[in-house]
Amino acid sequence: MKKTLYTAILSLFALANVQAQTTLTLEECINIALENNLSLKRARNSSISAKAQMVQSKMNFLPSLSAGASYNWNEGLQFDQTSGNLVNTTTLSGGGSLNASMVIFNGMSNIYNAQRANFQYQAAEETVRNTELQTERDVVVAFLDLISTREQLKIANQTNDLYKEQLEREEKRERAGVGNMEQVYNFRSQIAQQELIIVTRQNQLQSQELRLIQLLLLDPSDNYEFAGITVNDAELEAELEAYATVYDNAREFSPSLRSAELALQASKKSYRQSQFTWMPSLSVGASYGTGWSSNVKAQDGTVLDLSDQFRNNEYKSAGLNLNIPLFTRFQNRTQMQVSKINYLNSELTLQDTENQLRNQVQQAYLDLLNAKSTYAAAKESLVNLETSFEFSKTRYDNGTVDFVTYLENVNARNVGELTLTQSKYAILIRQMVLDIYTGQFELANK
Repeated sequence: MKKTLYTAILSLFALANVQAQTTLTLEECINIALENNLSLKRARNSSISAKAQMVQSKMNFLPSLSAGASYNWNEGLQFDQTSGNLVNTTTLSGGGSLNASMVIFNGMSNIYNAQRANFQYQAAEETVRNTELQTERDVVVAFLDLISTREQLKIANQTNDLYKEQLEREEKRERAGVGNMEQVYNFRSQIAQQELIIVTRQNQLQSQELRLIQLLLLDPSDNYEFAGITVNDAELEAELEAYATVYDNAREFSPSLRSAELALQASKKSYRQSQFTWMPSLSVGASYGTGWSSNVKAQDGTVLDLSDQFRNNEYKSAGLNLNIPLFTRFQNRTQMQVSKINYLNSELTLQDTENQLRNQVQQAYLDLLNAKSTYAAAKESLVNLETSFEFSKTRYDNGTVDFVTYLENVNARNVGELTLTQSKYAILIRQMVLDIYTGQFELANK
């Protein structure tokens, strides 16, 4: 009874684990990474901040308007501005005002500031797109590495099953008196070595699964399975475009390059702005206000009504303000020097970005060429290795070939299968990376 109960409980746990398993495709992994990636979130936040600064730079052209009100208590000898008298008493007073001002000219500062902020916002947007591409690339590489290792583990298990079949056959032959223990021990040794290979592949697969789960910022304690990818020979053997075409497409599409170009334009506007800091600034201002005081008396000696005081004490003013910087302790000069250095550094950053893009595309293109040539050679070689293996297996079963020769053919076929699998996924990885660089990567087709 207890055994039946334990079996039922274990079955329920196993069923729960199966039901809780989540299978993720490459497209789903990329979407999860784009949603969870912290670098991408920071880039988006920076873009929002840059947009706010761009809007503010445009608002700087508008006039400013402010209002104020006051209520004051004073004791002792003082001059009352509202009544115009020198008094020595307790005084209550107050008032209100409206003030407006507008910059007419400030050495092109607002214009260059608005242009710079606009370039910075566009650069931030391109940085977001570039971070998205980097995230997609990282997920693609991690996902396909995992699938490739899983295929290699499958080949290792198939080889182990073959060895076990041969071991079972040799054990039967030995028990029947027509075989020998040497062959049995040979196959047991091969099975032990193959199981070590399987354990190594399993450990590698688990590490890659953990790496991908961590890359997606998922909970490693949850049960995830990753769907395979179906690809046909036509896709693997498709002819590559010329490198010049691929690089031109990547250069035209690259958001990192556009971001560096826009950042250079922003630095240029900042440098131009610093060159005009020595120019005068002109602004216009106006104000309106009124006030009251307890010292303003009516003819009967009482405090004059507040409405009358507000009406009688109105004041208005307007004026132009001109500011000419004569000596600023070399602040303007220093600012111009710093802005120039920043501009030169932005030029270097652009050159570095171009070099990085060129190197990345060159490396991915060369790796793809090598993977395609390796795949073509491995595919042709595997046909011959399969034929040789089947022939050797038949002869070994008939006792016309020794164990060493048979084992050499088995190992050669295994190496051929592994090489074909590795080159196949190497093609997929490099092709997808190139598609990401050139803007041709489409999730729906993967």
